[in-house]
Amino acid sequence: MIEVLLTHTGYLAGGFGTNLLISVLSMAMGTGVGGVLGWLRARRVVGAGQLAHLGTNVCRNVPSFVLLFYMASMIPSEVTIGGTIMAVPLWIKATLALTFPVIGFTSDQARGYFEQRRTGVSGAGETFWVAWVQYFLIIIMASATASVIGADEIVGRANIIISQNESAQFLLVTYLYVSLWFLASGLVLTGFVKTLRHVR
Repeated sequence: MIEVLLTHTGYLAGGFGTNLLISVLSMAMGTGVGGVLGWLRARRVVGAGQLAHLGTNVCRNVPSFVLLFYMASMIPSEVTIGGTIMAVPLWIKATLALTFPVIGFTSDQARGYFEQRRTGVSGAGETFWVAWVQYFLIIIMASATASVIGADEIVGRANIIISQNESAQFLLVTYLYVSLWFLASGLVLTGFVKTLRHVR
């Protein structure tokens, strides 16, 4: 049983690479947009601040799982670019779905950061950074939900391996093995952040 999983480790690693790609892109895009919304809210510009607040509420309160199915059904499977038909990978749809909660989270954190900076509160940057990393870990875990729309990530690949062996014990061991990948990524990320903080 363990030998079978070890044999498929490379295959699973490729799927986990997709999970990381989804997570990194979601955090990057969501942080950029959310940072702008948070800045506008902190500035309290008439009109723009209200629109930023509305956008934040929408992104914060719509469940990402619902967005996942929405993106899967609303975004076309193929697009035509320069006369060439190109498929739209499912992982892109999953990335867009996870970007929305990141926007809401970052907007709230950025607003607090800019307001603390304006009032001279120390440690505003570190508070934002710690919260951001913690949310990054949440998004990495949430990237596993991409399997429900058929994205080629680690859980989807694990299900393919499981389908080749109907043993309930094999199913449990496989999912445990997959869980260890997420746990390991979290430990590596938090360890990296702690190292940076010590260096500073």
